[in-house]
Amino acid sequence: MDLSDLRLFCDLVETGSFSRAAERNFVSQSAVSQRLRALEREFDQVFLQRSKGKSYIVLTEAGRVLYEGAKPLVGEVAELDNRLRCMQDEISGTVRVATVYSVGLHALPRRLKSFLAEHPKVNVHLEYSQTTRVYQDVLSGSVDVGIVAVPIPTPSLEIIPFGVETMAVICAPEHRLAGRTSVSLRDLEGESFIAFDDDIPTRRLIDDQLRNAGVRVKVVMAFDNIETLKNLVEIGKGIALVPVETVRAEVREGVLVCIPLVPEDSFCRTSGIILKETTARRAAVTAFVDSIKMADGMQQEV
Repeated sequence: MDLSDLRLFCDLVETGSFSRAAERNFVSQSAVSQRLRALEREFDQVFLQRSKGKSYIVLTEAGRVLYEGAKPLVGEVAELDNRLRCMQDEISGTVRVATVYSVGLHALPRRLKSFLAEHPKVNVHLEYSQTTRVYQDVLSGSVDVGIVAVPIPTPSLEIIPFGVETMAVICAPEHRLAGRTSVSLRDLEGESFIAFDDDIPTRRLIDDQLRNAGVRVKVVMAFDNIETLKNLVEIGKGIALVPVETVRAEVREGVLVCIPLVPEDSFCRTSGIILKETTARRAAVTAFVDSIKMADGMQQEV
């Protein structure tokens, strides 16, 4: 029984995906399948049920026993590795980061570029994920750092401010609001609206603001990916409320119009770095967080 195979198996169970498990372990998807089959042959057991055409995997009883026994072992080895590496002064190694699309694609790149230039011996493994998965992966130790929008206080997690983004209305250039210099939330009454999925914290933030203003919109579509949301607004399917930073490129290209909210209706979205609470962190992780966190009193450009 090889520890790396147990770690890979745990990642496979937690992600529910052969491709994501492969990414985490820096191997091919076929290698994941081969190592799983070898593990099953070693114990003459089937650990996972796989169904053609279905996107999920199901643990067998033997698989459940293996996971429940392997997970604490993998965690203890990871903690030992972390403690030993924390004793090193050199900032090197891999920092595993999981982030949501709307933050990772737009707010992170500039800070990441600066960090990598300063610490050339560090490799950052970045993956995009849904909000709930980011929390789970940080708690399980599958990733070192999570970056999410509208962070929620969670037991065993530390939250460090990452940014503050001003929200604005976006629409297609042909939309009736496109010529306005500003809009109120009341101006959105009855509009077709492209929203974030219900379980996205940004959606709850927007819904609260509209509800407090007594405004009802017609949600025609909802997505967990901001890029898809923007594409639907571009072709005139509705309007949306998004962070200004996420649409700068489209505004420059003339495919979207971004309209500020009037001061009395203006609101912002916070984002945060989430870390598992611990007494010791690897030097590379500490350096990464120190480099990308929001400076005291600083807001992201709006």
